[in-house]
Amino acid sequence: MVATDVSPEAIAFCQKRMPDYAERFQVLDCVTQRLNDSFDFIYAVAVVHMLVPDEDRNAFYTFIQKHLKRDGLALICTMGDGNTERKTDIRTAFDLHHRIHEQTGKSVQIASTSCRMVNFQTFEKELEQNGFLRIKQGITAVEPDFPQMMFAVVRKK
Repeated sequence: MVATDVSPEAIAFCQKRMPDYAERFQVLDCVTQRLNDSFDFIYAVAVVHMLVPDEDRNAFYTFIQKHLKRDGLALICTMGDGNTERKTDIRTAFDLHHRIHEQTGKSVQIASTSCRMVNFQTFEKELEQNGFLRIKQGITAVEPDFPQMMFAVVRKK
């Protein structure tokens, strides 16, 4: 098992939280980097919706293709309700925005991110174009952060 994230801070947090498995957490940009391993199962949650341009999304799917064993399965979860399509302007990613924290009512500054939500038709098209066969798809949740997410279980064609 290997757990990856593009954020060094996120990886450091995980390593501190689970020191017995610290070596299994790695900083990785799945759009531009590769691993030396292949896997029976890849779980990609909250990745693809952060990628707005088609070329970045395709690079992500290529990463999964290259690292999935011949008979392996991938579970890809992405924000979306299956119907709505929208995307943010990547030029404004990381701009600071004023928000009120729900639980405390205190004012906070948060950085925006990039986001592209697609409907099932677009999601299916992306998977097909990138050489995947869908085994199952639907709507799920990863509470509390993602109360509604699309998912697809796929394998290589």
